[in-house]
Amino acid sequence: MNSVTTGNLPTTIVLDFDGTITEDDLLDRIAREFGDPAVYRQVEEGLHAGTITLQECITREYEPVTLPLDEAVAWVLERVRVRPGLPELVAFAHERSWNVSVLSSGFEEMIRPVLAAAGVDGVDVFANSIDARPDGWRVQWRDETVCAECSEACKRAGLPAHGEVVYVGDGISDRCAARAADRVFATRGLARYFDEHGLAYEPFDDFHDIVQVLRG
Repeated sequence: MNSVTTGNLPTTIVLDFDGTITEDDLLDRIAREFGDPAVYRQVEEGLHAGTITLQECITREYEPVTLPLDEAVAWVLERVRVRPGLPELVAFAHERSWNVSVLSSGFEEMIRPVLAAAGVDGVDVFANSIDARPDGWRVQWRDETVCAECSEACKRAGLPAHGEVVYVGDGISDRCAARAADRVFATRGLARYFDEHGLAYEPFDDFHDIVQVLRG
């Protein structure tokens, strides 16, 4: 694993959203609670078995969701628990003139209100958007380019083209992008994946842990 140094190139901390910035995976919870339970179970089984892509999984899970968008945002803001230390991590990065971005397979319509409620600004958001139709939500994908590494439309293409990358994530959507980063902080499923493949990472429980390691 490379150490992160600013040098003449920018350093960027790239944060996943669902399950990383938030303690719970809200993308998963909305599909499970407001979609079709049978469809949800079927596509989740296919995702974990490797028979469908993450993009197909999210698309199919959200097609049965008919909740009005404003109600969905209100539901999220009532229940969201942001992982402790997020404002401190962003402030730490900005003190060093580092960039901070959120790179998510979720939806901007959910992410931006949560960041605002957490008092976090100065963060770039790269995510999908949603067309919340009365007959079912339709995902509007930010980038459908198929990755040469994983053969899916993944998040790797959303990483900065230049400079050092510190990646922070927790799940399946983070795997390919994290493997391309210079330094990785991982928890939950991403940590297990890196363990299984003998890849180096640093574990974390909250963002205070990350600040402590980066400061050291």
